[in-house]
Parts: sequence; structure tokens; C-alpha cells
Amino acid sequence: MQVLVADDDPVYRTLLDELFGEWGFDVVLAADGQEAWEILQGADPPKLLVLDWMMPRMDGFEVCKRIRNETRSKNTYVLMMTGSRKKAEIMKVVVAGADDYLIKPFDPVDLKIHLRSAMRVITLQEELDGLVRVRHAEAPSSS
Repeated sequence: MQVLVADDDPVYRTLLDELFGEWGFDVVLAADGQEAWEILQGADPPKLLVLDWMMPRMDGFEVCKRIRNETRSKNTYVLMMTGSRKKAEIMKVVVAGADDYLIKPFDPVDLKIHLRSAMRVITLQEELDGLVRVRHAEAPSSS
């Protein structure tokens, strides 16, 4: 599965790239939110995103809001990473439409647990979408 990692910190980008690579993911890297947004406009964008909240040009919060306002990206799973431990700040992540969050610095085991949940949600959504398509194809036309 392809994952988009957007973080302006090269140390975190490298760490996440290495971890995801070890875990069998195909990693696409972005240095900021604008670059991430441009990648998401491609023909087959990743369904799993790991976004840093605070980035230049466009932050993860804005990327997430844009994703949730797009019909074609409705099934994108967003894991937002933040250095903030303040509940009010974390609520902003939820309001923006993130599916999950992880506080930096993080333990790789915690990240893997969050990813396991993300993969389950993505898989279930894909199965549901497939069933809906089959049901629509089997439905009698009203002509």
C-alpha cells in the first residue's frame, strides 16, 4: 500500500520513510503541505496519509480540510502528527477531519498500532465501495 508522508522536518521524514519501508509500504514523501496537496491531485493518490500538523506553505490542518471537502478523496485516511499535547489543539485535528493523531515524538510501536487500525479501515472501506458498485450494477434500470 502506498502512504504519503508530509513533514517539513527532514529527520522525521527520513525516520518515517525508513519505518514504512521496513513495514512494506510504498512511501511517497513531501516536504510540506503544498507538495502533499499537489501529489494528492494526481491520478491515483495514496489512500493513507501521515501529515505533520505544522508545515510551511500549507499546514497539515489545511491539507486535511481540503481532502474532506473533495468528493474523490472522501475515503482517504489521515493520520495527523503533532507535537502538541493540548486537548484544544488536538480537537482542531479532529475538527479538520483527521481520522487519527499521534503525538511527536512517537514510539515506532505506537505508530505501527495506529497504522494497523488505518489499514483495517481502508480495507473495509474498499470492500464496502466494491459492494456498493456491485449493487448498483445489479439494480434494475428504471427505464
